[in-house]
Amino acid sequence: MRSDRRDVRNSVPVTVITGFLGSGKTTVLNRLLRAPELADTAVIINEFGEVSLDHLLIEQAIENAVLLKNGCICCTVRGDILDTIDELFRKRETGELPWFRRIAIETTGLADPAPVVHTLTDTNQLCHLDGIVVTADAMHIRAQLQQQAEARHQLAFADRILLTKTDLVAPADADAVEPAIRAFNAHAPIRRVVDGEVTPDDVFGLGPEERPANWLRPPAQEHDHAHDHHDHDAISSIVLRAEQPIPGPALALWLDSLLSLHGANVLRLKGIARIAGVARPVVLQAVHHVLHRLVTLSPEAERAWGGMGTEIVVIQRGLPEAGLRASFEAALASGG
Repeated sequence: MRSDRRDVRNSVPVTVITGFLGSGKTTVLNRLLRAPELADTAVIINEFGEVSLDHLLIEQAIENAVLLKNGCICCTVRGDILDTIDELFRKRETGELPWFRRIAIETTGLADPAPVVHTLTDTNQLCHLDGIVVTADAMHIRAQLQQQAEARHQLAFADRILLTKTDLVAPADADAVEPAIRAFNAHAPIRRVVDGEVTPDDVFGLGPEERPANWLRPPAQEHDHAHDHHDHDAISSIVLRAEQPIPGPALALWLDSLLSLHGANVLRLKGIARIAGVARPVVLQAVHHVLHRLVTLSPEAERAWGGMGTEIVVIQRGLPEAGLRASFEAALASGG
């Protein structure tokens, strides 16, 4: 298993902001873009006609790119995010666009996050997934989880959940929403939001290099897995652990087998692994059949994480927990 430190230390972090229709993505984004520290951010909005940032725009830059008042670059695209990312980097290098050091992608309200995340494995540009942030409407999310597969999948992918419109429901109703969310994502921190009031720390810097413990580990009060009590898609999350370093070939074989045979049902996999013979922990990320390029944690992130062994979170749909654990344990026992 080969790692590539360059991808984290020198690449641009990408944050995906998603959530069901009307859940407040654009309100959150508008609030964020008022923060001076986000002036060097490129924003890609992957929906046309629904979203308006007109009050933030000051001049046309290139084709579908504009400069916002605080200096952000904003692109609105109907289709290929990969082309947009490549174009942004090209024009950054030539000086046609201002330098940016992070990218935020806001998806359509009906989007499955998986294709957006896959984009980052296809580009030749130096960028990496920092985190997936999902907005959930406190007024409607319980009904949406019952009726809309897109809402369930979006929440399952999340590294951070922003529970919006909490000022429009009674406190008891807001409290009742969180267990419904936890049925689909047991581990992502939930932040209650009023009128889109968030800080950059709520949305950016969520990844393993910046906040490894929050990115990976479940809250202390959570169990290792959460079952979907409504049995919609049977989405659940399982935490796999190993105390001793794992032989690289054994881990590679297990990942290849899991993703090739069951990738359609692996919504997301993320982990930090101690691999035998590798000095620092390796970050694992996969969505469906696609395993992202492996990177090692920096010494600073390793100290912040503090883990001594391996922890892998598998967010999946319909796979038997016992079988998943048995396959992982068999891989460890085989030694590659």
